[in-house]
Amino acid sequence: MARTIPLRLTLLVVCSLGLPPVCGSVQAAFNEPLLVNQIAIDPRDFRVLYAAARPQGALKSTDRGLTWRPARNGLMNTSGYHLVIHPTNPKILYLGTFGGGIYKTENGGETWFEANRGLGDTNIHALVLNPRQPDQLVAATSTGQLFQTENGAKNWTPLSEGLPKYEGEVIASLLLFPGETGGFYLAQGQLFRRAFSSQRWQVVDSSLSEQVITALAYDARHHVIYAGTMRQGLFNTSLPSDPMSSQSRLNWTPVGGPFQTHWIRLIVLDPSNPSVLYVSTVVGGLYKSTDQGVSWHEINAGLPTKAVTGLAIDPADPRFLYVGLQYSDGLFLSRDGGTTWSLPALAIEPVQQIIASLSRRSPSAPSSAPPIVPPASFAKCNQCHGWTDSALNQRATFWRVSPNLRDWRPTVHRMSYGARLTPQEEEEIIKFLTDYSRQRRQAP
Repeated sequence: MARTIPLRLTLLVVCSLGLPPVCGSVQAAFNEPLLVNQIAIDPRDFRVLYAAARPQGALKSTDRGLTWRPARNGLMNTSGYHLVIHPTNPKILYLGTFGGGIYKTENGGETWFEANRGLGDTNIHALVLNPRQPDQLVAATSTGQLFQTENGAKNWTPLSEGLPKYEGEVIASLLLFPGETGGFYLAQGQLFRRAFSSQRWQVVDSSLSEQVITALAYDARHHVIYAGTMRQGLFNTSLPSDPMSSQSRLNWTPVGGPFQTHWIRLIVLDPSNPSVLYVSTVVGGLYKSTDQGVSWHEINAGLPTKAVTGLAIDPADPRFLYVGLQYSDGLFLSRDGGTTWSLPALAIEPVQQIIASLSRRSPSAPSSAPPIVPPASFAKCNQCHGWTDSALNQRATFWRVSPNLRDWRPTVHRMSYGARLTPQEEEEIIKFLTDYSRQRRQAP
């Protein structure tokens, strides 16, 4: 097994990242605050924004972030985590969730449908879309597995050849390099790469493996890669002339700043001027540099918490910033580059109402069908997490799994250790969840 973050450390820190704990309850579901994991801006109309959120799933704004409303019709999951938008048809979006896999919309978030065929893990850590071939996407999951689609998420195939096996929760970050020699960089503790022409991942180098890479960003103008780490802050390196060459090596340099021993949560570059970059840390909040990281200043004044989980910059006016927060009101905006922050108008649904709506069967489900009763062994599953379906849930927790139609075998097998399932109980639960999800499946 590859060395990863020790499980004990993972359990302590994943909540501060907005990730679900492997086991255990954070607080009662009825007191759940709004958490915004990511914000994405429509590439054709900068007035339109989307947010991947919990427990709302997804939010949408059509007035440059002044007002937001729920956009979760069809979502059967409460934990939206990662959004990507089609570059030429921005009505098409993909949403990665925790416990619900990937959802797709073709009408700007008005309705969503499941796009999980072929996924072996439905806890999605990262999504990346190839702008040159927008039907090609790569998804990284919480178990360190990767999957790829070439047809707009109609089906997914494994893309993990060359990657080690992992234990526990894995933090992933993906970068894409379009072009003739393009491909992907993947940070999962250490750094891997895969050229478009290859099906196998290769280790780039292991020089930051002890620091554990947690975030990546690419400055295309200056040909620089930034890597945020868990233990030693921020690093950068000049990109080789052929970034996908097996002979290329990266020479990392520490970037000075007030976060040199902090865990970097995210790195975001100004799309109009990549000399301006923003870094969020787990404990220190948000920092800004206007000179490629030579100097930094903190821009947390006015934010109710330093737990910044997402950041987006308006491409037309970089003074317009949008941040997602944890443990608070969840979403703030700035019109002056982060000097001051304000709370937009948020139309937030009560979590009880959300859970109730997720428990309703699809109208297409046969009303005369008798309810499928879980086996006694299913009670063990509630020791580790909750469910979006109140008919199944016996635990108040932020992390809820949706009983959507999927291959339940790998999910239940991973759960068997913490839930202490016997092989016979595994088979019982797999059959129950398969039958139950098929009966209650919500039509797209």
